[in-house]
Amino acid sequence: MKKTTLWLLSFLSGLLLAAAWPARGFAPLALIAFIPLLAVEDFVLSRQRQQVGIAPKQRIRFHIFGYSYAAFLVWNALTTWWIWYSTPAAVLAITLNAFLMACVFSLFHISCRTLSSGAKRWFLLFVYWIGFEFFHHNWDISWPWLTLGNVFANNPVWIQWYEITGVLGGSLWILACNVLIYGWLKTWLKNKQAGLPFPMRHFVATAALVLIPLAASIVRYHTYRPQGEPVEVVVVQPNIDPYTEQFSISPDQAASRMLGLASEQITAQTRFVVTPESMLQENIWEDELPFCPSVIRIQQFLQDRRGVSLVAGISSYSHVAPQDSTQAGVRRLRFIQDPALKFYRAHNSVIVLNSEAQAPIGLYHKSKLTPGVEIMPFAGKLRFIEKMAVDLGGTTGTLGIDPEPKVFGDSIKFSDAICYESIFGDYVAWSVRKGAQLLFVSTNDGWWNNSPGHRQHAAYARLRAVENRRDIARSANTGISCFINQKGQVFQATQYGEPDCIRQELLANSKLTFYSRYGDILGRGCLFLGLLLLLFSLLYRFFPQALKRGA
Repeated sequence: MKKTTLWLLSFLSGLLLAAAWPARGFAPLALIAFIPLLAVEDFVLSRQRQQVGIAPKQRIRFHIFGYSYAAFLVWNALTTWWIWYSTPAAVLAITLNAFLMACVFSLFHISCRTLSSGAKRWFLLFVYWIGFEFFHHNWDISWPWLTLGNVFANNPVWIQWYEITGVLGGSLWILACNVLIYGWLKTWLKNKQAGLPFPMRHFVATAALVLIPLAASIVRYHTYRPQGEPVEVVVVQPNIDPYTEQFSISPDQAASRMLGLASEQITAQTRFVVTPESMLQENIWEDELPFCPSVIRIQQFLQDRRGVSLVAGISSYSHVAPQDSTQAGVRRLRFIQDPALKFYRAHNSVIVLNSEAQAPIGLYHKSKLTPGVEIMPFAGKLRFIEKMAVDLGGTTGTLGIDPEPKVFGDSIKFSDAICYESIFGDYVAWSVRKGAQLLFVSTNDGWWNNSPGHRQHAAYARLRAVENRRDIARSANTGISCFINQKGQVFQATQYGEPDCIRQELLANSKLTFYSRYGDILGRGCLFLGLLLLLFSLLYRFFPQALKRGA
């Protein structure tokens, strides 16, 4: 191949991945999207092996990093360009994520040059990529948005087996299908040129890998019966414009809009009212929550609606002891001298209220924070980074978090995922493992305008429903608000940019799926194995003679 052909094939992989992606992509394209890039990697690896004995100055240089970076940059740019609406730092986010993906693909390629050859080498790709996706869910610059298995978010009928593997199982299936289809195409073309028979056995194995999980999922989809205790839930979509009203509307006006919408749908059977992230406009100290005007007003509203609990998002602050003042995310009040009051943390929180003014207010601090907005990566070691936080109208900079998800309720237990948290399958499964029978999502996707961003985010919640077999009530400030059942079906999806309020009977399920019970064991295993393989690959590359003597 000419280098021009290699570049074109790399771009083609990126285009196919983007064309497969939600919200309006054709998901099956993901099963073949890597094939052009695999062909490039295969060609580069063969040429590098052929030039082993040639003097360095006479070699033709082929670098897989550049080709893979081109593919992943196209994919990232075409699927997440909408981040630009909230911040010009979108350019950095897109290029950095593509860079990380290219590094992983390059490490796979380098390991193939030392550890493995032939068909067995693709095992390295599976391990490295799945391990990377799991790691990418669990560090300061986490970005699970483009986890490969997310591509089927709008096709839950195809991936009911996510209740066993989670979304990383989907990533593995996509990679395996790409590798097997590529291998079959390569064998078929070689046989055709050599006049050999059609590789039927290889074709059957490839078709089985594609069709068996698909068929099993379709059967499961049509035979699974949602289960649990019926619970009526109301979801409010107040439609407060984050670029204008967020800064001008008063707390009383925001509460009035929310309660006015809710009153239209609440019935005698309603148990929960779910409202969006940052619904209450007061920025308040947590020890003063019982005296917050919006809180008092909501409690008064619920006086005539006994048995109803209301979930509301709020920006809150908590005091920090002086001995903990050096921890990441701790802020200080300049003009306060009392050490007990000088240091504090800011939080993106949800509170749970009912009609009992004397009852403790349920409180949860968002744990999975948005990089660059709510958490400044590595701020504990690089303090100057705190000043670079992107301001989206709420509290910015590194926020205080809860160390684990929180489950509320007595007879009916629920957990609320705040915005970004809803794309972390392992974290949501943790809340289910702790007893959540219903899942709520409180979010504000208005920062991305009416773009694919908010539609992708809404679609990903369908994956959480299938993984855990939990009904979900999703409240978005500006849309999409909806209900999702245990099979991933969406009901009463609201329109973007319109105030609305919807009501539905959900099923509070107590049974745990395999995934709910064990989480991302596939990702943990691949990360551990991938690190071992990478270490061995590096040792073999730099100390080949020593390893051969040891063998």
